[in-house]
Amino acid sequence: MRLTRRGWIAFGVVLGTVAYGWQFGARSLNAVAAPLFLALLLGMLSVRQASEPTVELAGSAPGFPGETRTVELLVDGTGLATVHVAPPDGIDMEPIAATVSLPYQFERSVELQDRGVHSIGPPTVVQRGALGLVERQIEQTTAAEVVVYPQRYEVAAESALARQFSDEFEVERQEFDRLREYQPGDPLRHVHWKTSAKREEFMVVEFAATERDETVSVAATSEPGRVDEMARAAATAVELGLDAGQSVELTLPEEHLPAGRGMTHRGNLLQLLAATDGGDLPEAVRADADVEIDAGSDDTRVRIGEYTTTLLEAISKQSQRDVETETDHESPEVHA
Repeated sequence: MRLTRRGWIAFGVVLGTVAYGWQFGARSLNAVAAPLFLALLLGMLSVRQASEPTVELAGSAPGFPGETRTVELLVDGTGLATVHVAPPDGIDMEPIAATVSLPYQFERSVELQDRGVHSIGPPTVVQRGALGLVERQIEQTTAAEVVVYPQRYEVAAESALARQFSDEFEVERQEFDRLREYQPGDPLRHVHWKTSAKREEFMVVEFAATERDETVSVAATSEPGRVDEMARAAATAVELGLDAGQSVELTLPEEHLPAGRGMTHRGNLLQLLAATDGGDLPEAVRADADVEIDAGSDDTRVRIGEYTTTLLEAISKQSQRDVETETDHESPEVHA
């Protein structure tokens, strides 16, 4: 418990008035000193006896950079309280700094900016007496999380990455049976181009009549300072797989999520990518993955099966411009 600035002024007036009256015998000054002293005393008693305010801080649903969410802070109790909440880095939010009569609910619009799990709070709550002369700080541990997913790249429809996650990738995962001559109506994606070039006629891959395994395993690594690029590339890969109806498994340097499908699994994947700090994986884990993403110091490489490409070659021209713009703001080096 402590005096506010107003309380110290009142206390100074009381001391000055008493000293002046004691020295000069001006008893009429007691009419000033007595009420102020009584106000200070009552303020101390009211704050001491008042129940501590409770705080509920509610976060928001996860989202992507550029989206807007709402954060709510409810301070319940009686009397006056001064509340402070500073916004964390990575989101755009107007700070909370106000003295209000309790109970009171604050609402703040939050614009999501940087990938990550951002913590808002705990708030600073200072309870005050009715006249604002005495206050006490209430320790708070309540905080809220705002999760910002990595922004998915727009993938060029003609890129190898898009094709591998749709038709060609499904073909590669089926069990090979034999090669035969092309017949009208056979899909072109089943043509075995190397053999066709040697024989100078179209040869088609025929597969055994077995159920395909449509599970895609993705492994992602990054060098220091490149985790955001890794997260974006991995988010692009896992969402492409889920969009294609495949079951997706994700392995990160500090976390592993088994294969699954559906919106809940998609959210879990993106949550991991929002929180990841990057790093490396054992070579055996990387080699076993169907899709390997490596965000190196110069560029981000994506390996799908035996095929390797750079991220810039796979994404759309608009996404390429976005990457180049972000890179120009970050450093003079060329990043993928």
